[in-house]
Amino acid sequence: MSNFALAKFGWGRPEPDPTKIWLNSSYRVVLIKYGIEKAGSINKLGRELGYRSRVHPGWSIRQILLGYQAFPIDRLKTMAKYLGTPIDDILEHQTRPGSVTLENTKDALYKHGLGCYLPR
Repeated sequence: MSNFALAKFGWGRPEPDPTKIWLNSSYRVVLIKYGIEKAGSINKLGRELGYRSRVHPGWSIRQILLGYQAFPIDRLKTMAKYLGTPIDDILEHQTRPGSVTLENTKDALYKHGLGCYLPR
């Protein structure tokens, strides 16, 4: 079978997980920044979105902020409701996992005043 046929039918590539949403770096950083501002801290935002760790409920939010993991769709819907933003507007900024790079994320964090969240 030709490479074209393999690409056409998606064989050899894993299907994207519809429950995990990757957002482009600049929008993801702004969205989380607004969430942090509304909640008061990254830990409080984590609690608002349903993360229940006693030690650091904001850990998953930080991982998403840095582009290390995708937004779970249920948490993204909760975030949309919390911020009063239609989920469809957020999903317009969905991207492929490979397009989320450390450089894009770093630029967005510095641009929006969140450089303190970069790992050392």
